[in-house]
Amino acid sequence: MRSRTLVLFITLLWFAVTALAQTQSGNIFGTVTAPDGGILPGVTVTLSGVGAPQTAVTDSQGHFRFISLSPGTYELNADELNAELADYGVATRRGVAVNIGRNTEVGMTLNPTLEKTITVTAAPLIDARRIGTGGTVDKIELEQVPTARDPWVILQQIGGVLMDRNNIGGSESGQQSSIVSKGANGDQTTFSVDGVNTTDMVATGGSADYFDFGSFEEIQVTTGGTDPRVQTPGAQLNIVTKRGTNDFNGSARYYLTPGGTQGRRKIPEEALAPVRYIGKTNEIDEVTEWGFEAGGPVIHDRLWLWAAYADNDINLFTAQPPAATVRFSDRTQLETLNAKLNAQLTRANSATLFYYDNSKVKAGRNASPQFPPETTWNQSDFGPAGTYKIEDTHIFSANLYLTGLYSKVNGGFQLQPNSGANCTTFDCVTQNATKATRVEIGSGTAHNTYLSVQGVRPQEQTRLDGSTFFSTGSVNHELKFGFGYRSAGADGLSVWPQNQLIYDFGDGPDGLRLTYFFSAAPYKYEYEYQDVYVGDTLLAGNLTVQGGLRFDRQHASASDQVSPANAVVAEYLPQVTYPGNEIPTLNWDSISPRIGLTYALGQNKKTLVRAAYNRYVGQLGANATGYSPGGMVPGYKYIGFYSIDADHNDLISREEVLFDYGVVGFTGFDPSDPTSTINTRRIADDLKPQSTDELILGIEREVLTDLVVSANVTHRLFDNFLFNRAEKTRGAGDWYTSDDYEVATILPPPAGVTEGGDYAVPVYQLKAGVALPTFSVLSNRDGYTQTYDGLELGAVKRMSHRWMMRGNISIGDWRQQVDASAIVDPTALRGNNGCATCDDAQVVQGTGVQSGPKGGVWINSNWSMNASAVYQLPLLEANLGANFNIRQGYPVLYVHPFNPGNGEGTKNVLVNDIGDTRLPNPYSLDLRLAKDFRFRGIGLELGIDAFNVTNEQTILQRNATLITRGAANSTRGRISELQNPRVLRFGARFVF
Repeated sequence: MRSRTLVLFITLLWFAVTALAQTQSGNIFGTVTAPDGGILPGVTVTLSGVGAPQTAVTDSQGHFRFISLSPGTYELNADELNAELADYGVATRRGVAVNIGRNTEVGMTLNPTLEKTITVTAAPLIDARRIGTGGTVDKIELEQVPTARDPWVILQQIGGVLMDRNNIGGSESGQQSSIVSKGANGDQTTFSVDGVNTTDMVATGGSADYFDFGSFEEIQVTTGGTDPRVQTPGAQLNIVTKRGTNDFNGSARYYLTPGGTQGRRKIPEEALAPVRYIGKTNEIDEVTEWGFEAGGPVIHDRLWLWAAYADNDINLFTAQPPAATVRFSDRTQLETLNAKLNAQLTRANSATLFYYDNSKVKAGRNASPQFPPETTWNQSDFGPAGTYKIEDTHIFSANLYLTGLYSKVNGGFQLQPNSGANCTTFDCVTQNATKATRVEIGSGTAHNTYLSVQGVRPQEQTRLDGSTFFSTGSVNHELKFGFGYRSAGADGLSVWPQNQLIYDFGDGPDGLRLTYFFSAAPYKYEYEYQDVYVGDTLLAGNLTVQGGLRFDRQHASASDQVSPANAVVAEYLPQVTYPGNEIPTLNWDSISPRIGLTYALGQNKKTLVRAAYNRYVGQLGANATGYSPGGMVPGYKYIGFYSIDADHNDLISREEVLFDYGVVGFTGFDPSDPTSTINTRRIADDLKPQSTDELILGIEREVLTDLVVSANVTHRLFDNFLFNRAEKTRGAGDWYTSDDYEVATILPPPAGVTEGGDYAVPVYQLKAGVALPTFSVLSNRDGYTQTYDGLELGAVKRMSHRWMMRGNISIGDWRQQVDASAIVDPTALRGNNGCATCDDAQVVQGTGVQSGPKGGVWINSNWSMNASAVYQLPLLEANLGANFNIRQGYPVLYVHPFNPGNGEGTKNVLVNDIGDTRLPNPYSLDLRLAKDFRFRGIGLELGIDAFNVTNEQTILQRNATLITRGAANSTRGRISELQNPRVLRFGARFVF
């Protein structure tokens, strides 16, 4: 047996090609015994329920198993688990729940009686094979707990997960949320739908699609653990949609959230006097959702079909200044189509065909006081659409299962600025954007038009996964293995209108400007992913040990790139063609070990302790290679000059460029050799992916058969971060270091500025004679690490005795460690993770507009809590649902912008320690009341949901820029976002 296992492992390595595995099923493991505890081999066990009936025969140790089962409840008659043996009677287990990613343990005793039947219900909630953290949200919770009905709000209900926004009644469902999971940034998140990895590798960690919430059967979220199928430390969102069964059933729904039901809009006094600067707050205009789904047998026990359609319209009014004469609107339409065909080809073989398509049309994206309608984006699909999957599972024997899968994901969209003509195409922008984008430095408000973006993002995935079972003595083994291949491409264009971006200093009639001249940025590149994993689960009495090993190979490459000329400054930005074979490629090879154990205390096994060590590696996408300035693809370039807009037409001609002032800034090329085809950034030969080492200690206690409480402690060490290391001579490795910098000034707060405290912050600049950096190397940042230490307390009560509940409290500390060797510019600059040079500082993930008045969102909470519950009211046939969410307010990162005047550009200097200043703690209580009316198997559910019941309108963002051009910023500290007010949703759902 050992030899065969070794041969199998070597074979897997030989064919080493796999994509990220995401389970879409659950398992049932069971033992059949006699009344005296003796094992009973040879018992025929029959499972019926979702799909066709299945049978198994207990082995020499009395064990049986059913693998890769669709989520659902398996009960007597239509859904029953039945074991028969002559002279021992019949034992029946009702209500066996199967959830995705969960192993349900079933014990059955054959005890002869006159009736020869024993019925037992309720399988235990504790899963000894699960050595990790996260949670599974089943259909009851999805339908009866009041939520905004998108998967991002489900993520918010899981311990250790933080979101960048508060979604009140669906107000934020038209745009994806940014995520932090136990210190792992959002670019390490993965999305899987019915086993298909749909993670967007350009907006790395996002989803390639939006979703039909009514099509979900279950959602599983994994935040840590030993499963070798998981690559990254981020949140793993695993969605399984419904399927057809032997019973024809379905539903239709309509939900309406009218803006007229909103609570009183509360503008804080500080925004009204002495100067009113908020005219209108964020509000819902109207949100509607309607759709239907239905499924049933095509051929009983052989072929099943299910399909669904949904339409979700999210119409909002955004915050705006008092002077605005019309409401700023943000309108989104999401259409989704699902279809699934399941086939039981033989008793040992099943297959699935799956089709999924989502369309998003949005008008007014990014509307805010700083982005009036003409600068907002109109978003629509671009390129081929639809996701396809074909999957086949074959049971070769009771001890060997194999599943093969092929999928294709077609993604792509375009963002076209309104440009005053409600443009939805690139040609419309070209014809109507006769002016460049102009941004007021003082207020941060944009005018005229904005950046255009369009592109396609196709993906393909091929994989094979398997499980085999065997025993060595009294130890049972469950060996899992898998391999496959995945590719993800990007082909598109981004361009500023007129290839200019103008910053207006507002210094008087001369029209002084800082103008950045761009070369339009076409890009085309591809990512390839290969990996192989193997893992063994050993069961010996009350002890379960899991070990796993995962190998990943990730590759990025690009084809020929053309960088067009900029006619105004053609000597700096001529047309250049970059041959693909000269563009740096990137290759990562990494090994991730996993080891963990659980031990069930006592004979009844109601208490489970667990411990694990796991290593993860980061996923390769645009988060590392980039298609923005300084990325692997060198097509996106710009250079800045001061200018005078003499005719005030928001378009800078060559005669208006102040070349004598010199170059203000540049990116993506060498101004001394602008026709060079050599990229200014290269990739280090020894570059490694970001790594995460994780330790988990936990305990789980079954207080009641239906109630489990748990506590988990997690320690994480994040290492091998990527950064662009500047070198003085390309390829020489003569790095810029802190020795090349000297103190330029000590920044004090100007008179009247109190928001940042009484600060005195040094700002560094390059020493005289040290040239501005032109070349850089994508490297690992030696001497820099992050740690996360967290405690999660949880409780889960499944639906029984008319109620269910899920709750968690999370406490975490996310910090960084910075050695002197990791510091180049010693200035305390604000970056996407906070202060990159501050040792032992708290870490944040920055999202949103981080420069300018809006201030951005900086995700970091030391504590958070979520609780949800459903209670079935007796006699009334009604459900009462509730959800409560609260967290610590996110930090405000106040900055004092300063420009040394030597060409380095403006530096956003942090003036306070991260976490010293925080926003108020936001919370929301949501309630739901739904009443069922039933007649001959047909049901009608009428419901009402109330979101943000207490009408809290907590401050969510502030303007964090203290200084504008050396003087106190009059808009500093101003509120830029409030939580949406209370709102009601009315719904009707027809079930048959």
